[in-house]
Amino acid sequence: MNLKKIFAMGAIAASTLVAVAPANAVVTVFANFSNVGNANNMRWVVSANTAAGNFSRNATFFSIATAGSNVFGARATNFTFSQPALAGVGPLLASMTLNGTVTNTIATVNGAQITQTNVSGSFAFIQTSPIFTIGQSSFGPGANLLSGSFTQSTINGQRAGTSAGWSASTLGGSNIMFTSDILSFVPGSNFDLGWSLASIVPTLNALAANNGVINPPNKALRTFKSVLGGQFSSDPAPLTPTIPEPASWMLMIIGFGMVGISVRNRSRQTSVSA
Repeated sequence: MNLKKIFAMGAIAASTLVAVAPANAVVTVFANFSNVGNANNMRWVVSANTAAGNFSRNATFFSIATAGSNVFGARATNFTFSQPALAGVGPLLASMTLNGTVTNTIATVNGAQITQTNVSGSFAFIQTSPIFTIGQSSFGPGANLLSGSFTQSTINGQRAGTSAGWSASTLGGSNIMFTSDILSFVPGSNFDLGWSLASIVPTLNALAANNGVINPPNKALRTFKSVLGGQFSSDPAPLTPTIPEPASWMLMIIGFGMVGISVRNRSRQTSVSA
């Protein structure tokens, strides 16, 4: 049997194995981040409505360099890739920046829950830790571990509580973009982000108190600081270009195996002829 036929058989065998694999969509958590220390690392600021002398339906949010800061700044963060191929990498020290807005959107109350929608922004995690290597590639300080933008995200938590969830999904109507120096994302992927807000001070609220009477909110969430952390997901999982994916390894292994069989067969034929 010639070598071309052998490789063809290997490719057919590999394609058969891939074909019988389940085709169900799997959302994969590919990265997560956490604050260095327990101090607040982000600030939410509701805009002043000068005409009414009250709060408004607009707000901004941003990362802060220190817990005592009230202005935008980069913050030290632990960043970890969650894919098995990158299990030996991290956690990595990164500089996190975050900023965004809410425009003309009230926070709504449903029982004990308070929800803020229409939250849009951008973020970046830039490596500050020493050089690490993946396959034949090395990444050092300044590498873009992950950056991106999002629209139509939602913050939801208990009214007057100290914690909340922050989420967005392309399947839920959000526009999410991810870029990375380490990962490659398949065009048309579905993306998700699932963040958490902890140690919110003062408590999560948008309610107004007039003469001791608590009124329903008609403004954006009130100003607060919080500890932000969370994770990022995609379907399908992102690729690590310098490390072959399982299907590629399968083709390579089958091909190498077939070549080995061919070499052994040729050796036997040569021995017999001799």
